[in-house]
Amino acid sequence: MSASSLREQVFALLYSEKKPEQAILILNRIIKQAPERSDALALKAYALNKLANSLQEWKYSEYALENADRALALNPDDDIALTSKGWALIDLNRAQEAISPLERAIKVNPTNEYAWYNLAWAQYLTGNPAASTESIKRALQISPGNALIKRGKEMMKKGTIPSHLRKAGRTP
Repeated sequence: MSASSLREQVFALLYSEKKPEQAILILNRIIKQAPERSDALALKAYALNKLANSLQEWKYSEYALENADRALALNPDDDIALTSKGWALIDLNRAQEAISPLERAIKVNPTNEYAWYNLAWAQYLTGNPAASTESIKRALQISPGNALIKRGKEMMKKGTIPSHLRKAGRTP
């Protein structure tokens, strides 16, 4: 299966069908057969982040970080792996560390709306609302109808943090 068709299939499972576990099973089979497929490792990290958020079970964020790092060892310019690493770091209450891989992700692929979106959250959570506003604006330019990004923008405007990010006394 080509990298682009795998990405389409995984994103459909994650966003349309809301079945991250199924996506992870498919990716595990691919990785078992071809452990050098950085794209499958990166997408597995992405799916693990989605699962962590839906269950609010942060061990999956740790697994996502491990898989993103494995993918990046094979392909340091994989924007999905970089985005997944940043997302996992945000969920693990390490937003400052998330900025670097997310900035790199947007350099590699400036049209990755989720890299921009996660960068906006990392910036917001580290006290940089001006940069956050610009990043969320860029994400919406790429994907104007994206409900998740719109919801995130409204939360930032209101000064609220998603419930899954309200850990360890975090404030915007």
